[in-house]
Amino acid sequence: MAVSTTTPDRRRLIALFALTIFLSAYLLFQVQPLISKFILPWFGGSPSVWTTAMLFFQCVLCGGYFYAHLLARRASPPVQAAIHIGLLLVASALAVFVVPGAALKPTGDENPVAKILMLLGLSVGLPYFCLATTGPLIQYWFARSSVGAAAFRLYALSNAGSFLALLSFPYLFEPFFETQQLGRFWTAGFWLFAVLCAAVTWRVRHRAPPPTVVAGATPAAPNAAVLAKPSAWRRLAWVALPALASLAFIATTDHVSHDIAPEPRLWIATLSLYLLTFIVCFDHSRWYRRGLTAALCLAAIVLLSGRHEIPAWFGLDPDYSLTEMRWAHFGTMFLICFLSHGELYRLRPENPRFLTEFYLLMSVGGACGGLFVALVATHFFADYYEWSLCLVAAVVLASIILRSEFAGRWPASGANAAPAAGPARRQRGFLAVGLGAAAVSALVLYCEDPLSLRGRANDEYVSLVIHQARNFYGSVSVVERRYRRDAAENQRIFYSGQIIHGMQYLDPARRRQPVTYYSRESGAGETLAYAMARHPSLRVAIVGLGAGTLANYARPSDHYDFYEINPEVLRVARQWFDNLAACQAGSQRHILGDARLKLEALPADEQYDVIVLDAFSGDSVPVHLLTREAFAIYKQHLKPGGFIVIHITNSYLNLYPVVRRQAEALGMGYRHKYQAEDMDRQIRRNHYFVMTDDQTYLARYPSLNRQVFSDAGVLLREEDPDIPGVPLWTDHFSSLNAIELAE
Repeated sequence: MAVSTTTPDRRRLIALFALTIFLSAYLLFQVQPLISKFILPWFGGSPSVWTTAMLFFQCVLCGGYFYAHLLARRASPPVQAAIHIGLLLVASALAVFVVPGAALKPTGDENPVAKILMLLGLSVGLPYFCLATTGPLIQYWFARSSVGAAAFRLYALSNAGSFLALLSFPYLFEPFFETQQLGRFWTAGFWLFAVLCAAVTWRVRHRAPPPTVVAGATPAAPNAAVLAKPSAWRRLAWVALPALASLAFIATTDHVSHDIAPEPRLWIATLSLYLLTFIVCFDHSRWYRRGLTAALCLAAIVLLSGRHEIPAWFGLDPDYSLTEMRWAHFGTMFLICFLSHGELYRLRPENPRFLTEFYLLMSVGGACGGLFVALVATHFFADYYEWSLCLVAAVVLASIILRSEFAGRWPASGANAAPAAGPARRQRGFLAVGLGAAAVSALVLYCEDPLSLRGRANDEYVSLVIHQARNFYGSVSVVERRYRRDAAENQRIFYSGQIIHGMQYLDPARRRQPVTYYSRESGAGETLAYAMARHPSLRVAIVGLGAGTLANYARPSDHYDFYEINPEVLRVARQWFDNLAACQAGSQRHILGDARLKLEALPADEQYDVIVLDAFSGDSVPVHLLTREAFAIYKQHLKPGGFIVIHITNSYLNLYPVVRRQAEALGMGYRHKYQAEDMDRQIRRNHYFVMTDDQTYLARYPSLNRQVFSDAGVLLREEDPDIPGVPLWTDHFSSLNAIELAE
């Protein structure tokens, strides 16, 4: 059956193609933040939840592209239609289970990566697979059914749908609807997609492909360049370029989330920028300027890596706010992805016959980036080395492109290929690229210092990294400082990422002294001292172990429970620090797993006098521990007149209004205390918020704001930490935008 040339029929067919592919892409990326945020509290709020979810989605996307490639190459159009309509019917039946049920909720003891992959597979696996097949399959059918080669614009349209889905989720849906409602909306949208996709499948089942027509060719003698098979080099590029873009996207998301907070809106921001590069590059070649993009990419990498060292070389003192740091990373990631996807579009196949293979290999490359981070880097790297590796790879790619722009030697396709250069010129070109890339890479590695080879010694002390490890929950390290003049100052420091989470003196006389954020004058120290004076024995829950410093407050009559989600932290606290071993509590338990899940599983009559939430010291905030649902669990296990002590110290975020709204929602009294830094006693600035109904305590310990003094020691002002209008955080809504600290 020949393709109809009537304009109305072609317009209707094109509109049906466009609507189907747009809706499929919208649903494809609407479900990612929906389900990822839903399961985030089940796995400790770790940023690796998003990394693992992205691994799942990329692998299923790769599977969908393989299905489309196999179907297009091996089955006739009627068979394609029958198989795909059958797949749509089964997926539509399973789409009602998109939001995981309580039966899939983890206990907290499972392997988190395996559990997440299984959970996602059971809840959204087949519907997502069905959506993933739509892009390459619809474009292949479109190329077969239409005269003209606009299939790649359909790919840009699909990415526009994905981009719109990501932007609409946090601003149009998440603030106003519960997760279960959003799940029902998504299911209804999937059913609409299934109807549209079935209609497209039915329309094209008997259509014959149009003749191949290109400039300078006739149907009898088509252009050989168009019909030629892609070279092995080009196929390799179809994998390598999207792999670099995927690595940049995931490494940036991981890097920013661990340093700030595992907040879904940060994930959506990076994924949106990643998709935006697809949209722009695949819309038309005019948007991608190779030389300019490569130069900007190199400049961004150097400026981001040297954001501290480069200003210092010129006597400047850099000071970056949260927003500036975040967008510096996002801008660099955008340019790396834009460079990779621009080159990918430039090397696309001209022959529609290789379209599904192109998308298949492209999806393999994208999955490789996710696999590398989730399965290789997490288990074999002691820190986030993939970030530095990504920057170096981008430097090499940008250097090659810049050299080719100046010398006309980057391998182009078809008639645009440059004439071959002589061997000597080629060798000089390769040498120039190698030296330039090596020089910039060396600068990046020096500034990033991924192996911590610099800054280990100064006039005061020598530092030695004695332990470093990384797992699903992040990276930890133990550093020993040995002072040159006073051995009594020698200390062992526990780091979570780049943030100090505890310290212990090595001198036996000072070993039991609580320091850093936990001094006796801190909010935690004062509250524990008050509670001990009121009660001959206490039941205390510590959420977040660190180096175990708070164990030094325990008495023989007390019972202490330490909740810790990261098994590596528990191992470090036992092996490299002796706070737990020397703890005087009559009984203590070390409970491994997410504290919220473990507390929720406790019998209702198991209650504490004091609950200390110490999972917030540092720059990564586990949002799921600060929601209305989480505080309802804490209150359930709090004795009358008991205390909820929350460590809200943070370099980027003002968590005071968040916890104050929770106290008001629970109807509890509250106070807060800010303690200034005193490095002579190894006390770091700290901020605690205390919830209690004990009126004597609230009267005895009024709130203390941060005080700002002049250089002469004159009090200039006190800073009220409250921010009006911050909404109550729930499992379904939380936003960092309103609580960012101005710097």
